[in-house]
Amino acid sequence: MIAFEQRYGGLWCPALKPNGMKYGLDGDARVHWTAQGWAFFGIMDGDWTDSVEVLLDGRTGMTLAGKPLRILHRSVDQRLEAHALLLTVHRWPHLTLELAIPRGKIPPLVGADLPPRVDEASGPTDLWWLDGASAVHLCLNNWWTKDHGMWVARCFSQDATTLNQIKESLLNEVAELLQPGEVWCSLCERRTIPGGPCF
Repeated sequence: MIAFEQRYGGLWCPALKPNGMKYGLDGDARVHWTAQGWAFFGIMDGDWTDSVEVLLDGRTGMTLAGKPLRILHRSVDQRLEAHALLLTVHRWPHLTLELAIPRGKIPPLVGADLPPRVDEASGPTDLWWLDGASAVHLCLNNWWTKDHGMWVARCFSQDATTLNQIKESLLNEVAELLQPGEVWCSLCERRTIPGGPCF
């Protein structure tokens, strides 16, 4: 906890919503037991408007709706890298898809023709691919209300005319996991048709 506070205490990052991401113990230096081990509340996530727990080994997670702690990031640094990438590309033209994945699994994208993977920003529930002009982001969006995980897949491109090509590369691997119906674009805060572009 001391090392966490020395390194991250007082750090504030902008978020997609006005509250921002706040790092630090904020005077509360207590630990509690979780299914994943000892943890403490060290991050306030302004997008989720909820506390993020930091395990003593550095992983981060959330406990929601009485469900056991869900590990979200393999480290605080990975969380910061993933968030920084989202802030970098969130104003690019993009489209959003929703995928239903068996609980505890990640989307199978082994053969997908995507930009290079960004390992420093990728973890258990945040997967990133980026080449400077386009990006793909998959993130676990809901793990507590259904018997499977709901993942959001976002395709970004500085050139809106290439969005469909990126989407098709993604769908070649996960089409059977695609959820029908409108999807919520949290970047634009509106409903869109699956795979419909936002500009």
